[in-house]
Amino acid sequence: MREHICGFWYVFLTRAFFLFPAYIENMRNKAVIDLRILRENALAVKAGLKDGAQLNAVVKANAYGHGDAECANALYDIADSYSVALAEEGVRLRRAGIDKPILVLIEPFESDARLFARYGLTASVSSVETLKILHIAAAEQNAVIPFHIKVNTGMNRLGTDAEGAERIAAEAERFKGVRCTGIYSHLAVPEEKAVLSEQRKAFLLAYNRVKGYNKDIKAHLSASGGYLQGEYFDLCRIGILLYGYKPFESDAVQVRPVMSVRAPTLTVRKLKAGERILYGNTPLERDCTASIYRYGYADGLARKQSGNLLNNRCMDLSAAEGAYEEIDVLRDLERKAKESGTITYEMLCGAANRCERVYLR
Repeated sequence: MREHICGFWYVFLTRAFFLFPAYIENMRNKAVIDLRILRENALAVKAGLKDGAQLNAVVKANAYGHGDAECANALYDIADSYSVALAEEGVRLRRAGIDKPILVLIEPFESDARLFARYGLTASVSSVETLKILHIAAAEQNAVIPFHIKVNTGMNRLGTDAEGAERIAAEAERFKGVRCTGIYSHLAVPEEKAVLSEQRKAFLLAYNRVKGYNKDIKAHLSASGGYLQGEYFDLCRIGILLYGYKPFESDAVQVRPVMSVRAPTLTVRKLKAGERILYGNTPLERDCTASIYRYGYADGLARKQSGNLLNNRCMDLSAAEGAYEEIDVLRDLERKAKESGTITYEMLCGAANRCERVYLR
């Protein structure tokens, strides 16, 4: 009898062992990133650049949630350079085989200055103090660190004024191991031409004072919004357009979303008006069919009700009106972002938090 029982459990557990991974696979959320569309978007943007302006691909924040190393490599033959926010992001790209210029948009701390020398990263500089930090790191490793001067033209976030920019350019000639290769700023409201014009004037003032020290430096003012307004200079830092969205309405270029995030439905319920669903005491106003699916605010998107959600998300689950086998939570993302009081950038960055990433090449 004991042998029969043991044999039964052996067969049961053996079969369960093989079935369990397939079950888990079907229950996981998937972020499907189509690198072919990413390339199409990049080529469309690059075709719109004028007067030899270059394409700088912004892959900070894990390429807005799409996977920085994968996206950077997919764009390698299209992008002229890259931008990231943090030194460690630049290091990750170097280790993934990216050997083109990588601009780090946040100024270096003393603790990470050595990374710029070791990995050949381009620093952002808005003070002579930062220049000194880079000089010391470069001397320690017998390296040359390129840098771009960051100019504040009215966003009042980071950067120096025209006088400070000239001071940095002049001081750079005294320090060994650092080399000014660019100057840039960031547009606060690119969709408003009047504000853009004022920022452009402030940038040109700084640029004209700095280029006397190095006429070959690259000037850049525009991210995706500035590009849509035709402000190219020597290069454009393109982020959100690469991933298929626009910062504001424009016909300057056509792009398509690169990522979909697919969550499986666990159960479908028929509900009556007056019943409740998920947390809260708000009754349904009408009879409906609800799909309960495996995506919650811990997976990345906002808790607040938007789109066809029924009530707010739970931490791990959501409910949508209708019957579905799976749901693409990024469908109609611009509308959902607006209803959630945010922007597509924020939603993309976190949307694939607990997903398996699948890349289409």
